[in-house]
Amino acid sequence: VPALRRKRVDLLADVLPKAMSGAEAFRMAGVVRRKQERASASSGEKFAFVTFSDPTGEFEVLFPPESLRNARELLEPGKCVALRIRAKARDGEVRFFGDGCEPIDRAIENAVAGLRVHIAPRSAEIDALKARLGAANQRGGEIILVAAVEGGREIEVKLPERYTLDNAVRGALKTAPGVVFVEDL
Repeated sequence: VPALRRKRVDLLADVLPKAMSGAEAFRMAGVVRRKQERASASSGEKFAFVTFSDPTGEFEVLFPPESLRNARELLEPGKCVALRIRAKARDGEVRFFGDGCEPIDRAIENAVAGLRVHIAPRSAEIDALKARLGAANQRGGEIILVAAVEGGREIEVKLPERYTLDNAVRGALKTAPGVVFVEDL
């Protein structure tokens, strides 16, 4: 959720009062719970009602034909997506209309300024860490290695390059030999 907030993605609980006050355009995120496709009686084109959930509740979004064509493969139950939506408030109710979506990993890519990787100095395998980081990336985030030393102190080493900090990299670092835990900067 903090990475989503840094990318100005709102949760349902934040959107509802804003929409009731007249705001219309939002970025939201959620897990697809179900999708119901229907054909328009007039044109025959398909549209969909898609139910999403986020940490604050469930909401339904209507995807008109063009938006559905562009996002159909992402709108499958269990997928996590970031959404561009329009909200219309009327008679105390808010309705959502989907303008587009993308995988959540892409939406929050590099939302984290960096990672602090805590390592056990005697068991950390630097080559394994290096292999998991992959190629440096100018637009990426920084990595700081932290090792506990005698006397309750810590040594921090900031790596000179920047790296893509997506969920795959974060997961790979967490499983590297000698890594105690990984935290966002």
